[in-house]
Amino acid sequence: MRNDHRVSIRFAAIFVAALCCTAVRAAETLPPGAKLVKIEAQPANITLNTPYQYAQVVLTGVLDTGERLDVTRMAQIEKPANLNVSPTVLVRPAADGDGVLKFSLAGQTAAIPVKVAGLKDKYEVSFVRDVMPTMSRMGCNAGTCHGAQNGKNGFKLSLRGYDPVLDHRSLTDDLEGRRFNRPAPDASLMLLKPSGGVPHVGGVLYHPGDPPYELLRSWIAEGVKLDLTSPRVTKLEVLPKSPVIPLPKMKQQMSVYATYSDGKVRDVTAEAFLDSSNTEVATVDRQGTLTAERRGESTVLARYEGAYSAATLVVMGDRSGYAWKDVPAYNYIDTLVYDKLRLIKEMPGDVCTDAEFIRRVNLDLTGLPPTSDVVRAFLADARPQRVKRDEVVDKLIGGPEFIEYWTNKWADLLDVNRKFLGPQGATAYRAWIRKAVADNMPYDQLAHAILTGSGSNLDNPPASYYKILRDPDAAMENTTQLFLAVRFNCNKCHDHPFERWTQNQYYDLTAFFAQVGRKEDPKFKGQKIGGTAVDGAAPLVEDISDTNAGDVKHPRTGAIAPPVFPFMHPDLAPPTASRREQLAHWMVSKQNPYFAKSYVNRIWSYLLGVGIIEPVDDIRAGNPATNPPLLDRLTQEFIAGGFNTREVMRTICKSRTYQLSINTNPWNKGDDQNYAHAIPRRLPAEVLYDSIQRATGSASHLPGLAVGARAAQLLDSEQDAPGGFLDLFGKPARESVCECERSTTMMLGPVLNMVNGPVVGEAVKDPTNRIAKLLTTEKDNAKIIDELYLSILCRPPTSAELNEAIKAFKDGEADYSVAVTEHAKRVAELAAYEKSLDARQAQWEKDLQTTPVWTVLDVENPKAAGGAILTKQPDGSVLATGTNAFPGMYTLNAKVKLATVTAVRLEALPDPSLPAQGPGRAPNGNFVLNEFKVSAKAEGAAGAFTPVALHNAQADFSQDAWAVAGAIDGNEATGWAVSPQFGKAHTAVFETKTPLAFPNGAELSITMVQKFPGKDHNLGKFRISVTTAKAPILLNGPPAPIAAILNTPPEKRTPAQAAELKRDFRATDAEYNRLAHQLAEFAVPVDKRHPGAQDLVWALLNSKAFQFNH
Repeated sequence: MRNDHRVSIRFAAIFVAALCCTAVRAAETLPPGAKLVKIEAQPANITLNTPYQYAQVVLTGVLDTGERLDVTRMAQIEKPANLNVSPTVLVRPAADGDGVLKFSLAGQTAAIPVKVAGLKDKYEVSFVRDVMPTMSRMGCNAGTCHGAQNGKNGFKLSLRGYDPVLDHRSLTDDLEGRRFNRPAPDASLMLLKPSGGVPHVGGVLYHPGDPPYELLRSWIAEGVKLDLTSPRVTKLEVLPKSPVIPLPKMKQQMSVYATYSDGKVRDVTAEAFLDSSNTEVATVDRQGTLTAERRGESTVLARYEGAYSAATLVVMGDRSGYAWKDVPAYNYIDTLVYDKLRLIKEMPGDVCTDAEFIRRVNLDLTGLPPTSDVVRAFLADARPQRVKRDEVVDKLIGGPEFIEYWTNKWADLLDVNRKFLGPQGATAYRAWIRKAVADNMPYDQLAHAILTGSGSNLDNPPASYYKILRDPDAAMENTTQLFLAVRFNCNKCHDHPFERWTQNQYYDLTAFFAQVGRKEDPKFKGQKIGGTAVDGAAPLVEDISDTNAGDVKHPRTGAIAPPVFPFMHPDLAPPTASRREQLAHWMVSKQNPYFAKSYVNRIWSYLLGVGIIEPVDDIRAGNPATNPPLLDRLTQEFIAGGFNTREVMRTICKSRTYQLSINTNPWNKGDDQNYAHAIPRRLPAEVLYDSIQRATGSASHLPGLAVGARAAQLLDSEQDAPGGFLDLFGKPARESVCECERSTTMMLGPVLNMVNGPVVGEAVKDPTNRIAKLLTTEKDNAKIIDELYLSILCRPPTSAELNEAIKAFKDGEADYSVAVTEHAKRVAELAAYEKSLDARQAQWEKDLQTTPVWTVLDVENPKAAGGAILTKQPDGSVLATGTNAFPGMYTLNAKVKLATVTAVRLEALPDPSLPAQGPGRAPNGNFVLNEFKVSAKAEGAAGAFTPVALHNAQADFSQDAWAVAGAIDGNEATGWAVSPQFGKAHTAVFETKTPLAFPNGAELSITMVQKFPGKDHNLGKFRISVTTAKAPILLNGPPAPIAAILNTPPEKRTPAQAAELKRDFRATDAEYNRLAHQLAEFAVPVDKRHPGAQDLVWALLNSKAFQFNH
């Protein structure tokens, strides 16, 4: 083995160029006119005790203005002979001895004492401490090289070195250890390939004499030892923490320090990785030198051996003429925002107008614009601006509209979705959320209730959280992202690539979710929800509990993962508590650094459009806060206030920062993250829909809700507005906790929907809307226009807008004449057609005389083979629960009081308890009815039933190759199925070849054979009826009440019956409905101003002023 003196000599060879550093370093200079008054050197002193140790020097120049800039590569260097210094001022030892590094620039000097000792002592190279960082720096374990999932060219390392045991085994055992030549280290493949001695796909990474080469060579010569007890990195620090680069193309040298578990601190700049989050603002090279590209901010992320640290860089740019001007601070938010703006030389904008404020704060807090009366009163209020604005904030927070809006937000976050919970469960969960919002439940209590929710998810709706999230890993990932804003899913397969979280921590934390029990609520026995070809259907309602059983196995080690938190704080539940209780206590604690911080950041983003950390659900070292003091203060106040969400909202909305205008000034026009001015935001889907209805005075028509209800009150995304409006405008599906599930972009589809879609169109032409009412009661066009502007844009029109609107009214007069003419034409067409309606109705009635009247069978003691349970429902249907047996054989008996039976009807019915709503019990909702058999005998007769021959099978829908005729063909390999029309009712009718004639009534026995090889394709819910109607039997007849009227002779019908029959006929007459619809489309205008007023409203609704929150 060579001695360490020779090692130092070989190191010196690579620094020959550095000895003439003055020539190399002449490019950078101070900015023109800059006066240097001081040089600060970091570190203050340097001690180097091994051949591989080094120190990155950073020189900071202080100008007479107080500004600071990097002068590391500008200064002249006078170095002692026992040091080597690179062009970036990375200092390495050459020989033992003491000395002083001296620096000078523009008449200013600085010095760093240096002590070098121990170079001749033997240095034991550590695989963990030295070799693995070196391999990482060379890229050996990167995802594009040997750290790939399957390695590269037969050689695999753990990604970024997260598993030293695996890596050591791969290096020493693969190829039977032939990567190393211990007697002759320079002949080792591990050195020959990266140094170019033999071909290497990764290219030449170093040469003999380079520090990495010499370090690896020493390790090989010492026997390629594995030392798992070596101290590990516990902390990383990148300096300077908040560098400012004055101008583009100037540079900033960074340094990185690692603190180890033994307390020692080491400069690791040369092995650490540094990345810029915004390469348009700054780039970083392998030496840790940042180069400014343009004005802006960027995060500089340093990573080293699984530890991370970040610094926030500001590239100032030319700010000539900038001078801070004091502006009022309404509260601490403004003070902290101003501090940041001073740092980056920006000025806050002006406060928004009263009209802008009243609209903004209403939309942000309630999801609705203010009414014209509210706007008018607020604008007329002569009190001081802050007084009346604060009063509005206090009035809105906690009001009914506030409650509905924030209930909808939390329903998004908690995935309130009937797909997972069924209608009852989703309704109960939303109701619980609404009560929590109405009661202003403290945020920590709300989260704790959700995370520990137990019992029936109907009786205690927070338990729905674990009904939705059924797998421990999914529950863990969802919980950390929702309540901590930490994305733990990135470290499931390997250590997190951009954070400190490890794969071990992933499974250790998942273990807290492994002991959650789920049992069917006995009150809803046999009722199911969901289900796919992969996952079976779940019980409709479940009882959630804690169990003492259930573990998570680590996929890499095969070991049982213990329940261990990824970071600790003192506030922990007793170890005797359930795992969920321990988890909830740890998570919602005041001492958890993520819990409160993540939620105040969400609230901030909801109210200002951009989070202090963005995305709001991705807190990590490489994504730091744009204003850490502000986020910290908000967090502290939130905790001190008892996790009172409303108080945080009050504080934010009462700040001057919240109330800033969207208008910019020369010093803030490029700002998009420091809150120097407001940022316009497109209204969310539900808010946009509700705003259209309120602005136009039109009543909403939403499925499942009363007329006039808000879109924010919809149960989930299964319900939508006409034209798919809410889905088109980005309402989330509620299948993920990610905030990215909601979209607020404005692509072509949404634009076209606003231009010619049904929501805007119907609201504008609604004959009872605000336009019609104003035209009816007001003759002054200016007053009408003023009211429309106040209602839609929440401000009065400008004089120019008023003139344009009056012109629009005038221009619309020509359309009025056309509309009146068209209306008269449509009236005449409808009146002409109505003259033929009596004759048409008579023929319609005659055609329906053959429509069968169906009698639902009152089945007795329905039975199913294999453990399935058939339960009769109040409507005469039968619901199958319990075991989904194969084969599925259903037998039903019923007594019939009819003298004859000519056909049997089978209705396959949907039900929320069935997979995909049914009507079958297969995971996708399908069924296969192989044979449908009917037998009969006279009521009370002894002996066996006689088979009834069936024919002329009909169905409203049959699956390809599974026609309904297959259910009565005597072949159990055929049958009736309904794919892909699941989740809806289907009807089949089977006629008897010969009418059954039992004057005193009959007993029927019905057998349903289900033997599809898929094994679970049994009917889930069905109803059987019979009829006495003469053949041929119509499949789809009128509803029972209409059929009853038809069976009544015309002369005996009451006036009410005649009117009902007339209404039903007209509702089914296609031509009548077409003409009536056309007439409604061309409703007669109120007066000649009506078309112009509609055009004005349409234009205002399609303006950015309406569609965006300003």
